[in-house]
Amino acid sequence: MALLPPAPGPLACLVQSLIPDSAFRRLGRYDEGIANALKLELNEHEIACPGLPKAFDGFTILLLTDLHLDGLPGLVDLVLAQIGQRSFDLCLIGGDIRMETYGPIAPSLRELRRLLPHIQTKHGIFGVLGNHDCIEMVPDFEEAGMLMLVNDATQIEQGGESLWLTGIDDPNYYKTHDPAKAFSMVPPDAFSILLAHSPEAYQEAARHRAALYLCGHTHGGQICLGSGTPIYTNSRAPRFTAKGRWQYQGMQGFTSRGVGASGAPLRFNCPGEIAVLTLRTSHQPNQDASTTVP
Repeated sequence: MALLPPAPGPLACLVQSLIPDSAFRRLGRYDEGIANALKLELNEHEIACPGLPKAFDGFTILLLTDLHLDGLPGLVDLVLAQIGQRSFDLCLIGGDIRMETYGPIAPSLRELRRLLPHIQTKHGIFGVLGNHDCIEMVPDFEEAGMLMLVNDATQIEQGGESLWLTGIDDPNYYKTHDPAKAFSMVPPDAFSILLAHSPEAYQEAARHRAALYLCGHTHGGQICLGSGTPIYTNSRAPRFTAKGRWQYQGMQGFTSRGVGASGAPLRFNCPGEIAVLTLRTSHQPNQDASTTVP
């Protein structure tokens, strides 16, 4: 098995954020990049999951990753405008609530407390920590209404059947993820969904027979070529995991482009994303197409 290259440290991340910031200011396109970052898309995806219990056919998941809520003014209002009065079976938040990797958390918490009470779900809101979050934030996140899964699992029951939701700690920078611990309470033949901040634990998840891997972190590249190809993903995982739907050894995967922007608060050729996933027991006619609501 090939070893993954090391994740960039704080200094490298700082350099990577300053370069595009300076470059786009000199090009006179900085304001355009900010405007792009505030043009969120709500994307609908249907995902066929072999082994999904029949009671969960049509199960909807609102996936919000990389919120960076204190980085772009007005972001919470944009998210709520897109969601409207919709209700979901489950909401999953894939980490990185704060814009920076250091400093006060109060500004992002204020925005999180504005956001979460308006998200309507049947089974609740669950989250994991990202590389911009730290363990000390967990009590505040839970007080705001998000149940945190830190190398942990919970059972979700519906219509007399159940699935398991597992969540692991950050596999990107802190590398404190422990899939073995998270899956220790999951029955061997159970259908399980793994929520992680980044796709970098995809091989470990497959070894633990996760059926569906949900994550973010890459921002889909955030600043991409005109074709949408990422220039940089900040992930040690292969590029096929950088955004959208993917598969690995029978495990379904989905990587969100993220809601907010990190480093330089800019986006080019890569809109921010609110993802709504509908799980299906079998292939549906429109399963391979994703609907974009600008």
